[in-house]
Amino acid sequence: MNYKLVYICSPLRPILNTEPERTEELNTNIKLARDACTLAVYRGFLPVAPHLYFPQFLNDDVTAERNLGLDMGKALLRQCTQLWIISPRISGGMSSEIKEAQKCGIPVLVFTATGFRQYRGNGDTTDNCYADTFDDVSE
Repeated sequence: MNYKLVYICSPLRPILNTEPERTEELNTNIKLARDACTLAVYRGFLPVAPHLYFPQFLNDDVTAERNLGLDMGKALLRQCTQLWIISPRISGGMSSEIKEAQKCGIPVLVFTATGFRQYRGNGDTTDNCYADTFDDVSE
C-alpha cells in the first residue's frame, strides 16, 4: 500500500515541577502521542512521531542531543503530507515543527472533539490552538 506520511505534533517534555507530577505528565504525553499514532493508522496514514522514537537513543536532557533530535525530526517532517497538532498547548519543540511545516507549505491540522480543522495560528508557544472559533472540519 501507498501510505501518506503524517507528522504527529504533541508535547513530550513535562512542565510540572515535582518529580512525581513530571513523571505522570511525561507518561500522559507519551500516551497522547501513541494514541494519535493509532488514530493515524486507522485513518490510513503512516504516522511519524520522532518524539516517541528519538528519546530511545538520544537524551532529551542533553542540549546537543535534543537539538539533533529536533533537526532530524524536521527532516522527517519535510517528507510528510500533513502535520497534526494533538494538544492545546504548544511546546517549544512543537512550535519549531509547526513553523517549519508552515514554511514548507505542509498543511497543519488541529485535532478537536469534532474532527480535524485547519490550524490558523502562527505556531508560537503562547498560542492556544483550540481557542479560535473556526470549525471547518477537514481531512
